[in-house]
Parts: sequence; structure tokens; C-alpha cells
Amino acid sequence: MESTYQTAAQAAAGQEAPPARAAADSFACPGCGARMAFDPDTQSLLCAQCGRTVPVPAPELEAPEYLYNPETDEYSAPDWNAAGQRTVACTGCGAKMVVDGASLTARCPFCGGHYVVQQDAETRGILPETMMPFRISRPKAEGIFRQWVKKRFWAPGDFRRTVTLPDGLSGVYLPFWTYDVWLDTAYRGEGGRRYTVTRTRTVNGRRQTYTVTEVRWYPISGADSLAFDDRSACASRAVEPALLQKLGAFSTKVLRRYHPAYLAGFGARRYDLGLGEGFAQVRPGMERDMQNKIERDCGYDCYRGMQYSHRFSNVRFKHILLPVWMAAYPYKNKVYRFLINGETGRTAGKSPVSPLKVLLAAGIGLLAAALLFLLWRLL
Repeated sequence: MESTYQTAAQAAAGQEAPPARAAADSFACPGCGARMAFDPDTQSLLCAQCGRTVPVPAPELEAPEYLYNPETDEYSAPDWNAAGQRTVACTGCGAKMVVDGASLTARCPFCGGHYVVQQDAETRGILPETMMPFRISRPKAEGIFRQWVKKRFWAPGDFRRTVTLPDGLSGVYLPFWTYDVWLDTAYRGEGGRRYTVTRTRTVNGRRQTYTVTEVRWYPISGADSLAFDDRSACASRAVEPALLQKLGAFSTKVLRRYHPAYLAGFGARRYDLGLGEGFAQVRPGMERDMQNKIERDCGYDCYRGMQYSHRFSNVRFKHILLPVWMAAYPYKNKVYRFLINGETGRTAGKSPVSPLKVLLAAGIGLLAAALLFLLWRLL
């Protein structure tokens, strides 16, 4: 869906919306002419040749939100503009990335393969207006990776000595959708109250007393409402959701206005999971939270035959870019994934498991259980 919307701040200032992307030569060092890259430590452009820094003119702001209708899949948001950029596709896994116009090839952070330039660059879609710049620099990220490797207790013995990053870590801005939602839910069913009953029975001619727990059921019905804020879904299919969840939360309320300088030296993944698909991912979680709230508020011990009718309204969304350090490292002809939250430094990754260590641990556990059993018998 095409749109000509501007941000509220731009409209108030009477400005035209700036181009979404800028050419790579926009970041030549004013001192020596060398190409500059964004430095997470100083939050500015840095020239590796002469050391000059240049601030990035992108203020912090509350990310703009736009309306979305889940029923019709319609939205209002500025369009993507890929001026000065190229779309590249990995020859190994096919993942697409948006990089600056000077990039011809790159190593894929998703599978370790190589990107090649794709001529039919995509220019349609929803513009990411805000982003969280990288806060973790490359040297810090490499140190975090080395510490993570040292802590892989279940990995084979030579893993910590031999594993390396062939081309280092890749800094990638991943696209995310976030949703603010108002949910109204009507419900009906039965709520149960547990109670105990004392009964008697005859066993071998002797009368015994015992208690049982039973449930008394009551019809219930009603309606409830709940607001949700910043429920997020990664808009890239190239990263495993389980790994992303382990990275923990990003700050998504106050971000930086998008500026291409933040991408200097980094990659940016273009979304391939649509706005409606992202909403479909977060919707079940919101429905579960509402159902849990209803059950807590009703206060019964148990429920049965519950029926819920959910209605979502005033759905607002943001399209933002969030920083992740990524690596695809090889070990004995197999590639493993490793991620670092580029804002907080939290890690998530996969590593090989030593069958010998697992067997030894299982054997020790069985031996300990046998000794405890023998001790119990002796006592």
C-alpha cells in the first residue's frame, strides 16, 4: 500500500520527509577524505585513518506510530525509499539484505555464505523511521564471544581451543514490528469451586473414613478489556525466533530518528515478514494474556467449556531497526549460530555437545542415585 504520510514532527516544521537512504560517499571524512564508519562507543562517525569523529544529527524521540487494521490489512505509514542502496542476496541461504550502494559482496551473518549484488533492488514497503543504534562495539562484541566460548561446559574439549570466527562478527540491524492494541473480549463458560467431602467405606470388614475433593460448577459470562503496549515481532525470517527471545528485550519506546550514518559499517536486513504476519505472531500471546486475566478476575478454582470472542481495535504499529551482532561459525563441518544484543550485550547461541561428557554425567548421576539408595536401605 502506497502512502505519502510524514511524521508529525516534520509536518509541524513544514519540512519534506528526508530520503530514507543516502549514498555511501555521504560519509567521507572531512579531514582526510577516507570513508567513515559508525562507532558505537562514541555514538558518532569515526575515521579509522585519522581518528576524527563527526556527530550523527539524529535526535532521540518517541517512535511514531501508525494505524493498522487487521481485518483489511490496511495501514498508514511512509513508504520505503532505497535511494543510494542495493539489495544483496546470499548465495547460500538466499537471505536478502539492504546495504549501501558501494557494497558489492559481503559475508552472510546468517549462514556464513557470501552475498552477491542483486540488480532488482526492492524499493516498496514500509519505511523504518526510528532505530536503536549499536551500543556494543566490535571489540566488545568479540570479547563477549570469546567469554561465551569459554563457558560452553558441554562442548567437546577442543572446542574452546579451536573455534574461531572466519570473518568476525557482523553487525546487522534487524527489522521489527511493534504493536499497541486495545482488546475487548466477551466470554462464557463454567467456573468451578473445589470442596472436600468426608465419606466412609468398609474394607475387610472394617469401616474407614476418607475425604475426596469435588467441584461444584457455576455458569459464568461477561466481558473484559485490556491494553497492550509494544508487543514485538521480528520482521525477518532469517533468524530463529528461539535465539532472538534469548537476547532479551530492546528499548523500543525512545529511539533515534533513522539516519543512514548509523548504517555506515553495518548491514540492515529488509523485512520479509509482513505487517499482517507479524500481528498474527503476537495475537495468540495477547489472547492468552486476556484469558488468564479473565480467569484471575473471576476467581474460580478451575474452568471448563470456556468460549472467548476477541475483538482488536485501535491497533497501532511501529517499524523499527534494532542492533544485533551475528556470527555463523564452523566446527567440524557444521555451522552454528551466535547472536549478541547490540544494545545490552546479552548473548544467545548454539554450540556442539560432547557425547562423552553427556555419558559421563549420566553415569555419575546413576552412580550417585545407586549410592543414595544403598544408604537408605542400610539406614
